[in-house]
Amino acid sequence: MNLSPDEPYDELRRSIGRLLAADRRLKGREQHRKGATLSHSHLRALFVLTKQEEATAGALAKEADLNPASVTAMIDQLEGRGLVQRRRDGQDRRQCWVSLTDAGRREVEEKEQYWRRQMAETLADITPREIAAATKVFQRIATVMEHLDDVDQAADQAGDAG
Repeated sequence: MNLSPDEPYDELRRSIGRLLAADRRLKGREQHRKGATLSHSHLRALFVLTKQEEATAGALAKEADLNPASVTAMIDQLEGRGLVQRRRDGQDRRQCWVSLTDAGRREVEEKEQYWRRQMAETLADITPREIAAATKVFQRIATVMEHLDDVDQAADQAGDAG
């Protein structure tokens, strides 16, 4: 059976749709999660702090791709659990820096080890070369998705001109 030239792209688009739907379901489940476990949003913020010694709430929101309005409440929760600590800026008292505590670092390491085990198990039959290719494809798709609004506006303008 021969595939049409568009078939691989159609299959990729369906797979992306499935991935995005899974992400939406995951985010939806976060809203119903009890406070005992960390949400994926919490973990994204904590992972950022493993790469940077400390960050402002705004920088944390941007780097972790979180809603800036909800980051302060999230930091309150993480601080209440002893996973992060705040430090006022010496020059600008309005500025607050957030960093991981030792307990926060341990929590992130534990979650990261779990994530790596899950990925290794799930992708055991896929070669490192194939994973690298998939990574490259995902990065390109992210670029396309970031510019979809530009494409839609150009198409609208072309339609208005015609």
